[in-house]
Amino acid sequence: MKINFFNTGFPKVTLAFVSVIVIVLFNTIFNAYLIRKNKATVAEMTEVINPYVESLQQFDVLVTESKMYATNWVYLQNSIDDKKELDSLQKVHYPALQKRLEAFTDRLNKQADKDSLQAVFKKFDDLIAVEKDIMKTLVTFDDYENPQKKLKCEGTIEDEILPRTQEVMVQLHRIIDRNIAEAHVMKTNIEKASKRMMAIMLACSVGLFIFVFFAVSFISGAIRKPVLKMKDIIQQLSKGELPDDKIESKDKNVVTEMATSVNALSESFTKTSVFANEIGKGNLTVHYDKLSDNDILGNALINMRNSLHDYSVDMEEKVRTRTQEVVEKGKKLEHAYSEIKDSINYAKRIQDSILPADEMIAAAFKDSFVYYKPKDIVCGDFYWFAQRNDEYLIAAIDCTGHGVPGAIMTVIGNAILNQVISIADTTDPAKVLTHLDKRLQETFKHGTNDELSIKDGMDAAICRYRINKREISFAGAKRPLYMFKNGELIEIKGTKAPIGSFIDDYDKHFTTQKITMNPGDTIYMFSDGVQDQFGGEDGKKFMVGRFRNLLISIQPLSMKEQRKKVEETLAGWQGNHEQTDDMLLIGIRF
Repeated sequence: MKINFFNTGFPKVTLAFVSVIVIVLFNTIFNAYLIRKNKATVAEMTEVINPYVESLQQFDVLVTESKMYATNWVYLQNSIDDKKELDSLQKVHYPALQKRLEAFTDRLNKQADKDSLQAVFKKFDDLIAVEKDIMKTLVTFDDYENPQKKLKCEGTIEDEILPRTQEVMVQLHRIIDRNIAEAHVMKTNIEKASKRMMAIMLACSVGLFIFVFFAVSFISGAIRKPVLKMKDIIQQLSKGELPDDKIESKDKNVVTEMATSVNALSESFTKTSVFANEIGKGNLTVHYDKLSDNDILGNALINMRNSLHDYSVDMEEKVRTRTQEVVEKGKKLEHAYSEIKDSINYAKRIQDSILPADEMIAAAFKDSFVYYKPKDIVCGDFYWFAQRNDEYLIAAIDCTGHGVPGAIMTVIGNAILNQVISIADTTDPAKVLTHLDKRLQETFKHGTNDELSIKDGMDAAICRYRINKREISFAGAKRPLYMFKNGELIEIKGTKAPIGSFIDDYDKHFTTQKITMNPGDTIYMFSDGVQDQFGGEDGKKFMVGRFRNLLISIQPLSMKEQRKKVEETLAGWQGNHEQTDDMLLIGIRF
């Protein structure tokens, strides 16, 4: 028996179900498109944007290191490692980083970044050219001893290197901030796209329910014959199959069969709605039983779930891998840092043990102070004290370098000084320095060729005080003695030659100068760490002139108050600047 579909309204019902399927398929395709687009965006952010920003931040660190190494080249003559690092930075690290950044800008096709980076590269190349002039000017020890060359290079640091470095870093920070902001926007867009996709899936479920409701209402209101045909259609739809055009016998209980078919249809769409809602909530492992092998809607939803699940697993695996790498590297760094810190702290205990006790110095010089501030945990400066009968010897010694290398030199120097006093049987400061110089050279040359000998040494100021004669005997190796007599600051210079430092041009002839001390006279021995400290509003050195003025201003104070005043003044001058070198100042009032 054939039915007139236009009279029964069947095409409208068919059209309603077809529309549901079309909408779901369209939604599935659209979601798959969004997933692929989000995946591509995440891949771009992980593989390109984040590495690009990391490279820009590495460039920022490289610029800072360039300024530090260039400054150390001028102010720290024996900083061999820093000089090698500066040369490697210019020849290897910077070209490689520049090439990597240019590759990123080409890949990202960001003309603004490319132009900005080219401008930064140009300024940094100009900065490197200035640094190379310094490197060519200060090569040998004689170059550092040449006042014109030294002052010229110091002026270049202040007037060229620091301002140019600041200019490069400001422009580079703009590029970094802009890319970080763009990365944040990209991340926000990804999150919005994910929320939008979930909203579409939920809307699809609601739409399906609405279509089913109107379809059932339409069937209930139709005439008997169309209802019989609609019953067969609903049964087929409950299996996910398209209906045929024929009608079966009229003798069946139409109401019962129709109710059964509608229940089956409602149940199938309820399962589909629940399945879609679970996916919308992020449950990508939810199980779904297809109504049949030809369940178009079910297959589409399963494919959508599988695509979302694969995407989620892929992202979770990437995050897990990266997190594991970070955790492992962090553990290695933490272990290495702990071992190094323990070793340095143990070295500090060793170094502290060789320094003379405060009580020994206080017993010999009742009105005195020692201001001792290491740059690092361990120190390259040290002070030494010895007593022979009615003679006291005290010295302030500045070893080459600071930190662990400087600390090793202090242990060697202290041991040699103790040997000189006990074995050489002399207390004359000049002879003590001569023995110290000879023993230090023998120590470092032992078992090596001259070309491989260590070029490090130390500067020293040593005084012998004879109690009965109230006489000070002084000898210095590149370090002076400051003395206040009759309200006047007097500088007694030492020999220009250092201890050790195997350069044949030095005249290693140390001399002893004797001065009679009157009550109230004051002497100061010190390393160059105080005068070389950067600080103040302009970030310049404390300098010798400011140091001398400080000593003059504190003369009315007791030695204990003087130490406190020196500490407060230097702390105020340093401010937020990093400590430049180890600091040592010894003051004695007679």
